[in-house]
Amino acid sequence: MGGILEVGLNSAIVFAACWIGIGTVVALLPARYIPPGAFLLMLLLVPLVPYLWVAGNPFLALLFLAGVGSLLRWPIVYLGRFIRAKFKGEPFQGPKFDFY
Repeated sequence: MGGILEVGLNSAIVFAACWIGIGTVVALLPARYIPPGAFLLMLLLVPLVPYLWVAGNPFLALLFLAGVGSLLRWPIVYLGRFIRAKFKGEPFQGPKFDFY
């Protein structure tokens, strides 16, 4: 009998489902609150993805990352543009937030 922080597939799935739920709530917030919420969600991904990988299996972690990619698609697009600009030696023009 373990506690809530026991490493196991059930707790990994619960944490991943909570992340998806919080991400959905952040997506429904007004536009000025989305970038800080997305940043917080990306920070929470750092321990969650390896936890899914170890507790479950690699397929479950990759499936979760596909869902994350659909929820956080614009940060992924801008990350790709940033990497491409750095390889080409061009200046990176980030997103324009006019709602602050």
